[in-house]
Amino acid sequence: MTQLPTRVLNFAVTVLASVMISLASATVLLAQSIDATRAKTLTVEQATQLLKASNSLRLSATDLSPEVAAVLATYKGELRFEALITLSPETSAALATRTSTIDLPKVSTLTPAVAKALATTKGQLQLMGVKELSNEVAKELATHTGSLTLGVTDLSDEAAAALAKHGGNLRLDQLKSLTSLVLAERLGQQEWLFLGGVTNLTLEIAKAICPPENRVKFKNHVQLYIGLTKLPVDVAAAIMAGRGHISANSLETISDEAATAWSGPFANIRLFGLKKLSPAAGASLAKGSGIFDIRLFGPELSDETAAAIAKQMAAGPHRMIDFNGLKKLSSPAFAVAVLRRYQQGPHSTLSGVAEITDDVAQALAEYQGNLNGLPSLTSLKSAPLAAKYASQRGDVVFRKLTTIPDDVAAALATHKDKLDLSGLKSLSLPAARAFAAHEGELILDGLEEMGDEAAATLAKAKDSVSLKALKKISPAARAALGANPKIAIKTSAN
Repeated sequence: MTQLPTRVLNFAVTVLASVMISLASATVLLAQSIDATRAKTLTVEQATQLLKASNSLRLSATDLSPEVAAVLATYKGELRFEALITLSPETSAALATRTSTIDLPKVSTLTPAVAKALATTKGQLQLMGVKELSNEVAKELATHTGSLTLGVTDLSDEAAAALAKHGGNLRLDQLKSLTSLVLAERLGQQEWLFLGGVTNLTLEIAKAICPPENRVKFKNHVQLYIGLTKLPVDVAAAIMAGRGHISANSLETISDEAATAWSGPFANIRLFGLKKLSPAAGASLAKGSGIFDIRLFGPELSDETAAAIAKQMAAGPHRMIDFNGLKKLSSPAFAVAVLRRYQQGPHSTLSGVAEITDDVAQALAEYQGNLNGLPSLTSLKSAPLAAKYASQRGDVVFRKLTTIPDDVAAALATHKDKLDLSGLKSLSLPAARAFAAHEGELILDGLEEMGDEAAATLAKAKDSVSLKALKKISPAARAALGANPKIAIKTSAN
């Protein structure tokens, strides 16, 4: 073997040593950075090292000097002080030089001096820990011009009037009651309004936070997130007049009259907490353009309400309805109406339905257009419906089926694309024969055992088959399946 010259070896050793030193230094710096995020106090040197972190910093510091705050204020990523409870005016002023978000979730009390200093920042100011707001502090915060988030639950009339002078967006998610007209009028000017703690509105306040001109000003993209637990008809009408996107997820019921007030105009209505829906209310909320989203409603919808919604959808115009919380379908007209809008987004699916009646299966099978899938079905006994889905382009997915009749297997096997039956626990010989002729990917990852005849038959598969959970199988069956390179199998001896 030829020996390398000594100078070459020495050079290589020098380079390697330099690389090792650099790696060691980088490791030390990284360790220091990680430790610094957990430190209760920080030095200027540690803060300077933290500036090298990418994306975000979550700091555990409970004490922050003005000098350290000034360094951290220059950080370009997201900055959150997860343990800081109190601030001095000097530290607040140093932090306020920051031009992006200052997030202080544990700070619960502000002095006027601290509020005045923080208010000078041009960036967002997030103070979700502040539950009470004195009049003096409110006046200081009102001089802030960026986005201001507060955790206040109650406001005096004077504090509310002071906040009404705030120049940027206000988020008052925890406010329990909104009674100040001047603050409501100020909030009504915002495109996005978060009042998740407000459970009740007077007509006067509803009109103030939902001025009709906002629909034009913001081109219908006027958001309202509110915690209403009751909805008088006049309040409903006022909200619809000025807000095109309404999320009222604490509302469990809605009267027929209030639903009528929300019928017709463009609106994206989200009522995730809704538990009762009459036929008249269902028809009214379905009427119009936009989205009617009650994705958590269920597990069943009465046949009367389903029929009323289906009738409105047939008459048109109708909103796209999200009923993904339903577990059972018993209305044929409703099933067809909701599933027939093929490839029009997630709101036109019934992805939670586990059970359908025979009448629904027949109606879906006879429908002439394309249908969205029913991926959560736990039973499929209708060969015509299986053939209907098999005739459509795209993936066919029935992951919750544990068994299927042979005629259903034969119908599904005619599909010429991906067929996902990864919930099946058994495979008959006729089903194996049908699936062997399937053109397209076949997923049977739920099968843990297979007989010799079924394995020998499936081994003749024309296209790819996935059998990644197969455990109980004879050596002969394993050899047969393994001889087909299109079959992915994971086996173990009995």
